[in-house]
Amino acid sequence: MRRLALILIGTGLLVAGCGGQGTDRPLPTKVVGTVETTAAPKGNAAAGKSVFTSTGCGSCHTFKAAGTNGTVGPNLDDALKGKDDAFVHESIVNPNAHIAEGYAPGIMPQTYGSQLSDKQLANLVSFLTEKQ
Repeated sequence: MRRLALILIGTGLLVAGCGGQGTDRPLPTKVVGTVETTAAPKGNAAAGKSVFTSTGCGSCHTFKAAGTNGTVGPNLDDALKGKDDAFVHESIVNPNAHIAEGYAPGIMPQTYGSQLSDKQLANLVSFLTEKQ
């Protein structure tokens, strides 16, 4: 009786495991059409200066264009030289992504990505990357 029970259980497990692979569906080899994307808002450097000053960036950063001389964070005239919009944007919304040499992570507030609107961020980035 015990042997029969073991055989039935074993057979049940074997049957349960069969056919469970399912059917694979082929992946498309060609995509037709375009993917709709939303363009990032175009920034206004003059409005970005207002964002820079109103959010207190100058209390921590030196930046000639804003007339600030903070020393808690890096001098932006040097730190942003040659950096593109994407780098600057990332540095604002995720400040620990790239830490300037000589500075510790966690000093810059981590909340600008949620505090500033997309337009404010675009304006700020435009101000910080504008060729002086």
